[in-house]
Amino acid sequence: MTNALKRKKNATQAAIRRHNAAQDNDKLATYLLDQVIMKNDEIENLRNQATQSNQEIGRLIHLTLLKDNAIEDLLDRLQHAQGQYDAALKHGTTLTTLEKANFEQQLRELQGKLYSQEMRHHEERKVHLAESHAIKKQNNALRTANPQNEARIETLQQNNRSMRIDAIRAYVRAVSNHNFLTQLTTRLQAELAEARDRLASRGQ
Repeated sequence: MTNALKRKKNATQAAIRRHNAAQDNDKLATYLLDQVIMKNDEIENLRNQATQSNQEIGRLIHLTLLKDNAIEDLLDRLQHAQGQYDAALKHGTTLTTLEKANFEQQLRELQGKLYSQEMRHHEERKVHLAESHAIKKQNNALRTANPQNEARIETLQQNNRSMRIDAIRAYVRAVSNHNFLTQLTTRLQAELAEARDRLASRGQ
């Protein structure tokens, strides 16, 4: 009887240890899955940064083209006015002093606008180039990191698959341990009831 009780006690303790181990495995699997999610979020954030950098570079290029077109338009107007003025002088068109003064004034204003526009555009271009250089540098750094990130993704996906398998195994072990404990408890209760019945029958 004593040996049987010892065996039952040892079996119960072993079942409890297995149950605790299964719980620890569940906690570990949950922690590892959380780590995978965090890493995936980090990689997605890097991709978003690269996309934003490319969009910003595109915006700066578009803005530069607009400025270039504005200067070319102003230059065309200046050249056209200068051409008209030269043609009038070449063909001996008579211009009054006032007309000539007005025409020359318009030319000076156009030249002044062109110079002002070019200077402003030059300064803006320097700023845009500096911004574009900084963005390209950041983008290149992200591109350099991208193969590493892809390798990390592959590793994380492999680890994720392994961890999912481990989590499933841990769950199966937990269910198995739970079933074992349930069966053991039921059996012990039955044996206890049987022992009580025997004691009761002896007492009669």
